[in-house]
Amino acid sequence: MTAPMSIAEEMSAAPSPASRRALKQTTSGGLIAWLRRTWGRSTPRAQVIAAPALRLGEQLDVSWRIDYGSLDVTNISVTLVATEVARQRISARTGISTVTETRPFLELPIDRKMPEQAARAADGRGAVVVPLSTVPSVAGTLNEIAWAIVIEAAYQAKPIWRGHFPVAVLPRLR
Repeated sequence: MTAPMSIAEEMSAAPSPASRRALKQTTSGGLIAWLRRTWGRSTPRAQVIAAPALRLGEQLDVSWRIDYGSLDVTNISVTLVATEVARQRISARTGISTVTETRPFLELPIDRKMPEQAARAADGRGAVVVPLSTVPSVAGTLNEIAWAIVIEAAYQAKPIWRGHFPVAVLPRLR
């Protein structure tokens, strides 16, 4: 029997035929990331290894790592979040614009860490079962149900960085 890989080994390992793989982050960074790059504070970098798709009722196994450099981070949480996204097209004299409203309707905790004060990175593993009674991923023209693994770094109770790693939750097979 072989020993389980460490988080660092798992992150750098070649892709396996299993369904788990490194997920791509959708957080753009925006103005805050640009300001941090301009004035020398680094933006945290996160990695998540998990199955990109799973079915209702299945377990999602997650390995994660976040490098936050010189930022003061007192706690890190990893959750699976289901969000309802509603878009409304509004027309006015200036043209048509789309207003987007999002509302998380389910948050399932996967892992939580309180890194040591001198640490500049953290990693961990966790698992969560997606309840059968929830809604799978749905994408329409104006509305959608989106699922994502969310890593949040906070200083005390104030979030300072958040990264989203989308996953598809499929209906269960009958």
